[in-house]
Amino acid sequence: MEILLYFGFLIAYAVKLPIIPLHTWLPDTHGEAHYSTCMLLAGILLKMGAYGLIRINMELLPHAHYLLSPWLVIIGAIHIIYAASTSLGQRNFQKRILYSSVSHMGFIIIGIGSITNIGLNEAILQILSHGFIGATLFFLVGTASDRMCLVYLEEWGEYLSQCLNFLPCFVAFQ
Repeated sequence: MEILLYFGFLIAYAVKLPIIPLHTWLPDTHGEAHYSTCMLLAGILLKMGAYGLIRINMELLPHAHYLLSPWLVIIGAIHIIYAASTSLGQRNFQKRILYSSVSHMGFIIIGIGSITNIGLNEAILQILSHGFIGATLFFLVGTASDRMCLVYLEEWGEYLSQCLNFLPCFVAFQ
């Protein structure tokens, strides 16, 4: 019974985290949303699935979590590789940052699945740091896109000299 409850909660949190293949709602949302909405999504809302996994699945369903944690580590590793490789193929700058953000969620999944204090601390630290970093990256891209009316990466190449002010910020927060 505990394993069935664990799977039920895991599916709900996998949509929110987002764990691949339940992430399909996210690219469309980020691709069309204003950058302030993207900041809220990346900075706070995506982390709620990880918070639920920690608070509900790990604490209230420990036996099922112990049995299924190796699968979480495998899913997290696949998640990192898939999202990072998908990020490279994106033409929309916000979607590229989104898939980079989704890739970072894989590290949180691995930390939760590791069943160690260090892994859990790593997951919590990644949740906190990615909240600030993801929101900042979406702010920088959104501000630059609004000012120059650019969406696709090919268009950004023409205005690179104007974007040199943002380059140190991107490097610092990436």
